[in-house]
Amino acid sequence: MIRNFYTCDNEVEHNSHDGNGSIEIYRAFRRKDFNGAWDFAIRVVMPTGSSMGEHSHANDEEMYIILKGEGTMTIDGKERRVSTGDMIVNKPYGCHSLVNDSSEEIELLIIQASLK
Repeated sequence: MIRNFYTCDNEVEHNSHDGNGSIEIYRAFRRKDFNGAWDFAIRVVMPTGSSMGEHSHANDEEMYIILKGEGTMTIDGKERRVSTGDMIVNKPYGCHSLVNDSSEEIELLIIQASLK
């Protein structure tokens, strides 16, 4: 199965995880597309000033891959600057958020898998 994350189904999400502004979500793959532990693979576009608010997951892991841009990522209370090329693993039961505090949009790929 091949899908293009630039042309797949998309939607606008407002105040993602109680964050600020609106982000675009391109849903390349959903749980139903996989046989294994993968939950989804999405591309997210975050305009300047938008954010995904602090949130945690249960028994799953999530990877953020920054394709373009930079911002501030908070993981378990620790802030860190992230930029193009960074890959961030959000561990099960950990808290994380991402803020686009730069002058350009952030584009990232988010992939999540459930633990068995």
